[in-house]
This record gives sequence, C-alpha cells and structure tokens, in this order.
Amino acid sequence: MITRKPHFYILIIILCCSFVFPLSTFTANARTLDDLEDLEKGTVSIKLNSNESIEFSVLIAETNKDRRQGLMHIEFMEENQGMLFVFNPPRRVSMWMRNTPMSLDILFIDRNGKVINMEENTTPYSTKALSSGGTIRWVLEINGGLAKTKGIKTGDLVLLDSTKGRGEE
Repeated sequence: MITRKPHFYILIIILCCSFVFPLSTFTANARTLDDLEDLEKGTVSIKLNSNESIEFSVLIAETNKDRRQGLMHIEFMEENQGMLFVFNPPRRVSMWMRNTPMSLDILFIDRNGKVINMEENTTPYSTKALSSGGTIRWVLEINGGLAKTKGIKTGDLVLLDSTKGRGEE
C-alpha cells in the first residue's frame, strides 16, 4: 500500500499538467496576428466625420474562447490590422489588457455601427477594467495612438464588410 501512494500522486500531477499545458501553449506561442490562424478574417471600415474612410483587416473573435484569448501575447500588428470582438446579443462589456504587451486603442461600437466610447493608448498588461460605457455589439482593437493619428472619434460609423463579423442573429 505504501508503494502505491507515490504512484497515485504522480498520476494526479501528470493529469493536472495535461489539462494546464495545452491551455497555455496556444496563447504563449502567438506573437503576431498571423499566429492566430484559427480565427475568421474580415474587413471593417471606419467612416470619419470628414467623409474619409479607414480600412482595417481584422481577425474576428466571436466565441467566448476567442474573446478571452483576444490579443494576449501579441507583440506586433501592422497599422491596418486589428481584432473585432463580436457580442451577440449586444451588451455592456469591459475589456482589459492582461497579458497584452502592446498599447491599444479600443473602440466600443453599438448595434448601429456607431463608436460610442473609446479607450486610447491603453496600458500594456493592465488588469484595469475598461468599460464600454453602454450597450455595444462590437469592440475593435487597433494599435495604440492610431485613433488620434487617423482622426477617429466617438460618433464615427464603423462598416462591417464581413457577414461573419456582423454577428447577425
């Protein structure tokens, strides 16, 4: 009986590690958006008040798993890249920067496609909750400082060119 106890504890440790290790390998290996190859791709355009448009190639995070992963561990995005989070049904949300090494601009977008709130130049690795400030359907994350550089403001309209990203019911 004494010899079986160490084997039992080793078995328990191995089982625990087998559950934890796969969860950490997915996030730890992703460093660029190209590394997140399982996500759907799409395009969004932001129509500025000046009637100009800015287009972004986005990865679409529609499932709980994908939204939890988000841009964690991503170290670099091209200027025209981003991530679109879909919330269906629309709701109030909070985002955070946990395990995110780069500063982002976070645009909270209502069901009509209007930017209702923005968090600019977020703090990398912060666990501070960043609130949508109202009911939203989408969140667009782009490189930090880009909203100011491109003139993106609350009230601008976001056009979704991807049916998948529209979160249609």
